[in-house]
Amino acid sequence: MACPAYCFIFFYFISLTLVSLGLIMNHSKEGTKHFVQQRITALINLILGIIVFNFFIKNISNSYEVVIEGLSNNFMWLIIMIFTFSMSFHMWIGLNHILDDYIDQTRTRLFLGLLNFTMVLIVALATAIIMINIGFF
Repeated sequence: MACPAYCFIFFYFISLTLVSLGLIMNHSKEGTKHFVQQRITALINLILGIIVFNFFIKNISNSYEVVIEGLSNNFMWLIIMIFTFSMSFHMWIGLNHILDDYIDQTRTRLFLGLLNFTMVLIVALATAIIMINIGFF
């Protein structure tokens, strides 16, 4: 299925955002970097979350086949993947801040940070595998 024109505009916007992120992230302090990343991912999550939520609300009474057909649309499965990656990154940053603020022991903080990273990686990879499977097969 061909991607409509708004797909290319959307992906151009996303790539432009990522390029600008690379330019923004040259601060000397990590706190500023994470603050900006957290706000940008929150904005991306809000925009994409509305699209994903709208898709599932519209398909709430449809059959399984209709929902899978809608998810196999190039635009929709890519939006869900980008949404999941953005949510995962947002979650990773937020939980790392919580660990830094409230866990004083270094070993415990490193162990919980590793668990945080592992959970984020599992969620992101599982969603990517599932959405690629729906989108291509």
